Amino acid sequence: MDRLISAEALRRAAQRADAPRRLTRIADAVLEGRLTWEEVAGGRCEHPLALTLFTPKARETVWPLLKEAEAEIRAGAAPPPRDEFAVLVEDDEYFAQFRVLRAAFESTRIRW
Repeated sequence: MDRLISAEALRRAAQRADAPRRLTRIADAVLEGRLTWEEVAGGRCEHPLALTLFTPKARETVWPLLKEAEAEIRAGAAPPPRDEFAVLVEDDEYFAQFRVLRAAFESTRIRW
């Protein structure tokens, strides 16, 4: 298999929120140290997850996303920001987002 996409494009595409499951599973394997992005991009990796990138279905689903990531790299665009949870400053702001059904917790009848 010849090198068709860069390791950086694979890395960037895997970090996107709309990354296919196939690509995120490869990213998990890279984080676990089972393979590297360079091996996957070069086609030198015989790991089953890496080989799934070169199937006909992956060429239809994953490769368009990889081509977009490659174009972003060539254009010098920064990677898209990752969605992060808002950090709330005060506890009151945090608890204000929940609805508490007080009637369910209050009992009018005292049980001894």
